[in-house]
Amino acid sequence: MLTSDMQPRGKTLILGVGNELLQDEGLGIHAVRLLRSYALPPDVEVLEGGTAGPQLLSLLDGVDRLIVLDCIEAKAEPGSIFRFKPDDLGLFPREFMASIHDVGLLEVLQIADFLGQQPNTEIFAMQPASIAWGLEPSAVILPHLRQLTDFVYAEVCRGENTHEQSKPA
Repeated sequence: MLTSDMQPRGKTLILGVGNELLQDEGLGIHAVRLLRSYALPPDVEVLEGGTAGPQLLSLLDGVDRLIVLDCIEAKAEPGSIFRFKPDDLGLFPREFMASIHDVGLLEVLQIADFLGQQPNTEIFAMQPASIAWGLEPSAVILPHLRQLTDFVYAEVCRGENTHEQSKPA
């Protein structure tokens, strides 16, 4: 696959993380499930990472670009979407963190970096409304999931011949 600057693209992994037993804490999982209905480029893989922690390291083998979908407590309006790099997390006050730390993702990325295997990583996170027990996103967050997945879809298709790509209505 070639990008607009004619450089070969490597494998992209979209990884949804979080605890799907806790409503919006699982929005990364719900978002990747929704993304599976999109016509993604063939070099894009979509996986549910859940709360796997160190086991995520094996998923990074051969991955050039990693997009993580998660929730983040940023004291913002529920449904607000944030995009950042792992190094940017040091800029957030500690009380703004949610499952980014819970799943050990940062530690996994540090180990991958040490091994020379860290992919170019971006995190797309959304402000949750509820972290109560429940298998579905809260009613407040549910309508925002499509916005998140559309944003990620547009990002992974950048450089593709997007008029041939399709997403669900």
